Amino acid sequence: MKTSLKTILNTGSYKYCYENGKFTFYDNRISDITMGNYNYSLYTAIRQEHIVILDLSMCPNVPKVISGFPHVTEIIMPTLTDNIPSIANCPKLEKVTFDPSTIKILKEKSFDGWPPIKQISFGEDFEYMESFCISPNAQIESLDFSLCKYMHLKNHAFQRSKIKSISLPNHVTNLPEYVFCDCPNLASILAIGVIKIGFGALRDCYSLEHLKFAKEFQADNIDKFLVDDDYETLRCGIEIGKDDIYSYIWCLTNFRFYYTERLSDEWSNRIFSFNHMNQRCFAMFFGDIHIYSNYKDHYASNISEGFLKTSSRYTKITHNGIYVGSEDLQKNAIKYYYEVDKRLKTDIRDVIKQIEEEVDKLDINSIIDSYETTISEWTKTKIGDDDTFYSETHRYSYYSDAYLETILPSYHSEYKDSGYTTNWPWTSKKEINEMHLEDSRIREMARKSYSKEAHITYLIKEYIQYIANKSAEVEHYLHIGRAKEVFEQYTYLHGKERVSELNRVIII
Repeated sequence: MKTSLKTILNTGSYKYCYENGKFTFYDNRISDITMGNYNYSLYTAIRQEHIVILDLSMCPNVPKVISGFPHVTEIIMPTLTDNIPSIANCPKLEKVTFDPSTIKILKEKSFDGWPPIKQISFGEDFEYMESFCISPNAQIESLDFSLCKYMHLKNHAFQRSKIKSISLPNHVTNLPEYVFCDCPNLASILAIGVIKIGFGALRDCYSLEHLKFAKEFQADNIDKFLVDDDYETLRCGIEIGKDDIYSYIWCLTNFRFYYTERLSDEWSNRIFSFNHMNQRCFAMFFGDIHIYSNYKDHYASNISEGFLKTSSRYTKITHNGIYVGSEDLQKNAIKYYYEVDKRLKTDIRDVIKQIEEEVDKLDINSIIDSYETTISEWTKTKIGDDDTFYSETHRYSYYSDAYLETILPSYHSEYKDSGYTTNWPWTSKKEINEMHLEDSRIREMARKSYSKEAHITYLIKEYIQYIANKSAEVEHYLHIGRAKEVFEQYTYLHGKERVSELNRVIII
């Protein structure tokens, strides 16, 4: 028989209030409701209730982890000082209420599992943070330490976090080593007391656009912190339009518009690199001095491996939604852009002629005769270890293309096993004979169904479809077409004003 939550709480003489979906707990035994090894029956019962609001504001202490509340949409935290609890297995959680002015310490991976937070403003009593103090999973847009009287930064403090902006108190004069390293979303740093930057402090901050440091900071040397052998700030872009004075660049790295002095016509439709720091739209403020740096001659006709910095927002997903690993689809789209551009410049009549000539050269009977299944099986023996058995099956002809694959489909499989098994060889003679019989059936059907005209027509259609597919992929991951549409809407503006308006339009 199931024991009710209220019965368990009353039996244990817990201090609580539970009504209308809100569970308020103000007992000092907070671990009993957050950790199963303290009170398993209570831990289980509380998760079976449809608790919507979990109120811990009256608790005298703070749990390390809050986990397993399937219906909770809001958590009200107790006073947080030296422990920011992580949150897990709360799928419906939308809101966490807490007072950031009471926080004195940020330990490693703080705010892990919390819902998105727009801004956290810390109070004057905040003291210090450990390295990697913000969880890389935390969705925090802005951190404001400007009121903190005693805080000091530590090496690696915000490394690998996803913060977008940060404000530091005036007494912080040094950005220590790697403090913002690998913060891909960090766009703005307000630190009007800073006069020194440590090694790697801004490394891999590819979105950085707005800096405000002390007047004493040596502005002439800012490039050395952002442009060196270890920190690649070079981006890539394409000229999408120009007027009498300026060329307008669509950045394929962060999907924004920039401008520079008018480029020569040879740059039209060419993807080129430019320096992240040397853009008019990169704003640096040193005291009352505002600097909008111009482009330098950092153009390149080629984008080489290891040189291009693209967005990492895309990952490879199969057709049924299964994640199969990360892939730089944006870089692939840039490769396809060059390929599609080259193919579109080729006369389709020349392509058709080439296809016809290639098909005419084929000895189709010889290709069909070569189609067969081969099976290779062998054993590797290692002294002092189990034997390892390998089996590979291949089915193919000596020549294949998109059309021939439809009548002579290729096949490949691999099998490996080790230990004391009685299943060697893996493929029986009966199975081999069946495969060879299947080969003969496929060869016979291929001879009957093959048509040179169908072969040529299929390859022409496949060529056209390939261009269409790759063109769509280019547009999907680079947004060049949409950028051109937006660009044409602001023909009455020029230079900085035009770019400023263009970047107000969200392009996705």
